[in-house]
Amino acid sequence: MQTIKLLATLQTIDLKLDSDRRQFAENKQAMQPSPQLQEKAKQVKLAEARLAHWRKERRERDEKAAELSNKITTLEKQLYGGRIKDVREQVAMQQNVESLKRHLAMLEESALEALLEQEEAENVLAKEKQTFVSMKQAWLEKKATLEKEQEALVEHARGLKSKREQVVATLPAADVKRYEAMRKKLGGLAVAKLNARSCGGCGASLPTAVVQKVHEGQTVKCPICGRLLYD
Repeated sequence: MQTIKLLATLQTIDLKLDSDRRQFAENKQAMQPSPQLQEKAKQVKLAEARLAHWRKERRERDEKAAELSNKITTLEKQLYGGRIKDVREQVAMQQNVESLKRHLAMLEESALEALLEQEEAENVLAKEKQTFVSMKQAWLEKKATLEKEQEALVEHARGLKSKREQVVATLPAADVKRYEAMRKKLGGLAVAKLNARSCGGCGASLPTAVVQKVHEGQTVKCPICGRLLYD
């Protein structure tokens, strides 16, 4: 087989390998958690922190209210137990109890607000978790599909490399070295097909003499882009 035909075959194999590598890299990137999923995970953590805050607030406010309620109960037992005989002392204690009851009402209202905030935080967390779980499941399913595709790409590339080795073995080392240098210089395309009278690499219209040499199977370069031409 003519050297140019073998180089064209090698080029076809290398282009397929390039495509496999690009697809493999794209799949690898796509297998990472998306920014949306990562953001949703952050929102779940924030919702968890908010809920923890209001649970703590509610517990502390309930404890303060319970403590004050117990204190009021103790004072009322003293007030109405008959042990305090002095009228002025009774009046002072009564006023203190009334003041503490007003304070207790404020604490109970504050505790109720904390309870409402806690319930709201629980609802928000439930919704955020539901959305996150749904997004994560979709990502895991996509990842599983891409993992299978990666395995197929690796197997396909393995077969192409085997074919490439066979083609390279039939070519002079100097031609392979020149071809690989040209591929590196010309964006991966060292050998271009002749399309009628045009270069399949750069699209330039070629002189008749060049076209004739390509038809004859000679190794000819495009005078414009420098790529090797084949028919």
